[in-house]
Amino acid sequence: MKAILLGSIGVITETSELQRQSYNEAFAHHGLDWYWSIANYCELLKKPGGLKRLVTFGGISVDINILKKIHETRQSIFNTKIAEGLRPRKGVVECINFCKQNNLKIGLVTTTTPQMLQALSKSLEATIDFGSFDLITSKQDATNEKPDSEIFTFALNRLNIEPSQAIAVEDTEANQSAAMQAELLCYLFAGEYAATQYNINAVNTIEHISSVF
Repeated sequence: MKAILLGSIGVITETSELQRQSYNEAFAHHGLDWYWSIANYCELLKKPGGLKRLVTFGGISVDINILKKIHETRQSIFNTKIAEGLRPRKGVVECINFCKQNNLKIGLVTTTTPQMLQALSKSLEATIDFGSFDLITSKQDATNEKPDSEIFTFALNRLNIEPSQAIAVEDTEANQSAAMQAELLCYLFAGEYAATQYNINAVNTIEHISSVF
């Protein structure tokens, strides 16, 4: 094995509740009576991508430009909420340290925006140095979002490794399927609100993920 690929920001830190609150505040800001309960949000999380969730919820009758503005407002509200600092999920720091100590490559394979990555990097700087990653991807690196496997294929090519030389960790089953389609062994480190059905290779910490090496 040569690398561990942490897929999605939800693998390294839990932001689901803050995201849900940010969406609801954005709805109110734009004069909408929409409200996402925890149950709503858990269901919507089955579809990766915030804008896609808005389209799913709003339906085709809602102007996409309005949804984009809501999404931008949500991002601004979320950035404010995380300014005080986020905490890494269980075992993440240990996993990154293990890679650095054993000359393994470590990647953050996400299709989120560069702006989101910048905000998260600042929020987590007390515990995680984003400079430790050998590769960090973003929305700019793939045409298709997960569960398409494109971003994982991009990451493997950029790191110059074969699927058999790496393992991936994802936070939802939809994202996990993207890694598996890229022929990667992928562990499911489900997020707080992630609905799970199959629980393939499910773990509750990635502290000891190195045991597969």
